[in-house]
Amino acid sequence: MYYATTKDFQTFAPTKLFLDPKFSVIDAVIVKRKPADYVLVLKDNTRPERNIKVAFGSKATGPYTNVSGPFTKKFTEGPSVAKVGDDWLIYFDSYQAKSYNAVRTRDFKTFTDAAGQISVPEGHKHGTIFKVKKKVLKGLLKN
Repeated sequence: MYYATTKDFQTFAPTKLFLDPKFSVIDAVIVKRKPADYVLVLKDNTRPERNIKVAFGSKATGPYTNVSGPFTKKFTEGPSVAKVGDDWLIYFDSYQAKSYNAVRTRDFKTFTDAAGQISVPEGHKHGTIFKVKKKVLKGLLKN
């Protein structure tokens, strides 16, 4: 994976190598736990793996090291992460099973199944979770 930075979306700094874990990687999302403590949640897209793993870094731009083993089954992708209380929920698409699932973690090393604790619309695929003020949500729901 590579990255480029910009301040105005008109001009961009030269592209730099972001991550080379020695396997095909896609669908990455960066989580900031605290200053100088980042987690990269990523899909290992190599066959037959095609599952989700994490790596750790001290800056958003990396380097990311200590890539974990998979914490999802094969044929999963599109992770999205949300902080809920003391826990982090990692949502993902189990595309072969045609379901949307989640795991719960506090340390990004131990993961427990949370699929029975979430509710998403039928047929939901990749998504992004973000916080929004109630006023904005109410306006979106009107449309």
